Amino acid sequence: MSIPCPYCQHPFPPGAQSCPGCGASLLLEAVPGGTQPVCAVHPTLRGLGTCSRCGTFACARCLRSGPQGETLCVRCHQLEPDAPMPWDQRQELGMWRAFWKTLGQVLLHPGTFSHARAEGRTSDSLLFALLCSVPACFMTGLTYMLIFVGMPSLMEAFPESSQPTGDGSGPVFMRWLGVVMFVATTLLGPPLSVLMTLMGAGVDHLVLRAGGVTRPFNVTLRAHSLSEAAWTLGIVPFIGTQVAPFWALVSRFFAYRGLHRTTTGTALVGTLLAPLASCCLCGGGYIGLLFLIFSRAAQK
Repeated sequence: MSIPCPYCQHPFPPGAQSCPGCGASLLLEAVPGGTQPVCAVHPTLRGLGTCSRCGTFACARCLRSGPQGETLCVRCHQLEPDAPMPWDQRQELGMWRAFWKTLGQVLLHPGTFSHARAEGRTSDSLLFALLCSVPACFMTGLTYMLIFVGMPSLMEAFPESSQPTGDGSGPVFMRWLGVVMFVATTLLGPPLSVLMTLMGAGVDHLVLRAGGVTRPFNVTLRAHSLSEAAWTLGIVPFIGTQVAPFWALVSRFFAYRGLHRTTTGTALVGTLLAPLASCCLCGGGYIGLLFLIFSRAAQK
């Protein structure tokens, strides 16, 4: 929120000590016994704005911009929540203990984001997302391997399909294909998941910025990465990977609303717009493809 300069009325942002329009100093001495408001912290200076939380007058030295662009005094600004997540305390707790405690907070107590530290290092966020993706990738690769390794047993029940065909579809090939699928999914899946996290956070950040969010990209990336905790449920065969995407969206909503200190509506749009648009595009593509196939079939 901008405040008008007392000299030229040019708006200046909270925290500025000189007017960006006329260049005059905003640290104005208060007139003793005058009717003009004075700063609650520095009574010798004029109050140029009021705190949107406590209502006190603040001078240019004490004015601050809040997380949603509101004008705050220095005292209220210092009360901004900044509790570290367990993942931020790895040196004290150890990596694995910090990881599991963070999983518990994100999955079971998403309201913790309302008082959590907003910013964090990009490398820390991506490392957390990487670790979260490992269980799901491992279980998916193991499932593929068991399916392909078990296929020869099914093929033996049908003698006509168990004979080598010369095109690489025999039992030995199926077993090796299963092993390759397991190794590829386990090793390549986590890095690809981190790449998707970066891309998803980038798209969500554009949406959030359009909704008025002013905090930097690393806050969105931190929120998006922490919400990936739900993908550890992928360790549960079949069911886990079905539940994880929806649980991740719920966690992401709380993370965006809490870390960006934004409104429910903005956080909801930032969470759901990209997935819904993706579903519509993919669904529309499939429908268009089916329509094209059937229309050509009808012409024949």
